[in-house]
Amino acid sequence: MLRPLPRMVAPFRDETITSYLHRLAGPNRIDPAGLRSWLTRNDRKDAPVPLGPLAAVTGIPCRSLAWAMPQICTTGDLSGLHMRDRPRARSGWAFHACRACVAGELIIRWALHDDVICSRHRRWISTDHEQPDLTRQPEILHAYQRHRRLIRRHGRDPVMRAFRDAQHICIGWRLNGLRDAGYHRRMEIFHGPDWNDRDEWTPHTSDAATYPQSVALARMLASPYWRERILGTDWAGHDEFTAELRRTVAPGYFWDYRPSTRWRRDREDPLLEWRLHTRRLAFEPLPPGHDWNLPETIHPPALAATDHEEPLRSAPGEPDSMRQPAPA
Repeated sequence: MLRPLPRMVAPFRDETITSYLHRLAGPNRIDPAGLRSWLTRNDRKDAPVPLGPLAAVTGIPCRSLAWAMPQICTTGDLSGLHMRDRPRARSGWAFHACRACVAGELIIRWALHDDVICSRHRRWISTDHEQPDLTRQPEILHAYQRHRRLIRRHGRDPVMRAFRDAQHICIGWRLNGLRDAGYHRRMEIFHGPDWNDRDEWTPHTSDAATYPQSVALARMLASPYWRERILGTDWAGHDEFTAELRRTVAPGYFWDYRPSTRWRRDREDPLLEWRLHTRRLAFEPLPPGHDWNLPETIHPPALAATDHEEPLRSAPGEPDSMRQPAPA
């Protein structure tokens, strides 16, 4: 029979189960792998942890755990919970929580695609434990506000896909030699005037410096008006799209600016590659369950008419803290 451990540790909002088990095992002097094996009755390192046994050893009610970590829950576990914009467990989107918010504790949590900045402490948040200070980076902070407005205007999933494509295109442009003056200016603020372009040593600051251009391009890729211009067959529409692109995203861009004399995929214009791929998907769509098509948020089952629960609250500006039930 599972009994509560001597030391109770509350999970943080959207914390990964691996991160939580490490924090739970430490004060209780248990090996994290052994704790997971004990809960799952399985020696696999990635065995899913059931909600019931976890509640039994932590002494935390199942519904409170389900609200804190919906990513480990089954459909039945989520039944009756009011929940919006909670991230699914997705490869590559387990981010370090803001160190200032969690008092320096090492906590990994699932993130949405726009969870890249801690507004309270002005830090860049990513899969990297380093969290660059953005106090001297107003362009990145303004881009974050534009990003959130795009989501409110076009919806979370369309903007998520547009931003994902925009990131790929902007990185491809830079690797192909299309200079982004804003990127170099922001990297110099991060690393000083002696900085040289070696992304492999500074992945977190490189992503942050690329962010404003990626958001600017995502605005166009998420807009039905601009998508119609770039994906259509009317060359006047292409010219209009290119003019807006040069004005707001990449001043040095021109259509297929680096034509190749022979077929080399890595030398093609990434925007042209995106256009060809997107047009092809209209005739050869991916299966409905393909990872590329899945939403980034969890969609719990509909709330029963007789089952109502107040949403759990957290202090303003502390999205990583454990939410407590609202008073009746």
